[in-house]
Amino acid sequence: MDSSFQTRLFSLSQANALVDTLQAQFEHARRLRDKLGEVQGQLSQARHPMQRPEIQIDPAAPPAVQRLQRIAAAIIDELRGILREVSELGVEVKAADGLVDFRTKLRGRAVLLCWRYGEKRVEHYHEIDAGAAGRKPLPDDAEFTGALLH
Repeated sequence: MDSSFQTRLFSLSQANALVDTLQAQFEHARRLRDKLGEVQGQLSQARHPMQRPEIQIDPAAPPAVQRLQRIAAAIIDELRGILREVSELGVEVKAADGLVDFRTKLRGRAVLLCWRYGEKRVEHYHEIDAGAAGRKPLPDDAEFTGALLH
């Protein structure tokens, strides 16, 4: 995430207000990921597998391979754009296929609201150092505090 972004704390209602947007963005990202997988498979069959996410167009490769390399590079750029847009909402992207955290405070301590692609609303949270594996259901009496930190 760009260092010029301010850290944002989300209330539960603020986080839930973004779920439809996140769902749509990650749906698009997942379609692109699948398309990239197909292109990667074609490149591997052509004996020019992608070596890393920073794909280079090989000037010595046959034109058909160069075309696939350009397609892969364009897909990767579009995926990065989607993830950048999601990050600009103030959420923390934990997985490109749709796992995000929202910084918040619960009873005065910092925690993360956690949403995973496909969930209808935010229903989990976890401690800052726990990660998604430590997700817990939201407490019934919880009030999550939202604000913009400077």
